Amino acid sequence: MCESTVYTAENEIIMEDVMVVEINGNKIEMVDILNNKKIVHGKFTKLDLEGHKLYVELD
Repeated sequence: MCESTVYTAENEIIMEDVMVVEINGNKIEMVDILNNKKIVHGKFTKLDLEGHKLYVELD
């Protein structure tokens, strides 16, 4: 499986099992395997694709 978990810079989980990430400016929209959506504002600081971990610094 290729889902990722999105974390804050403080290592707190924002969303698990993320399949789609759409970025528009500082708006980050995530969609998980159940088609649940979540929007946060910030920027990515680290993308660990091998570990399936994405890190966001929230505004």
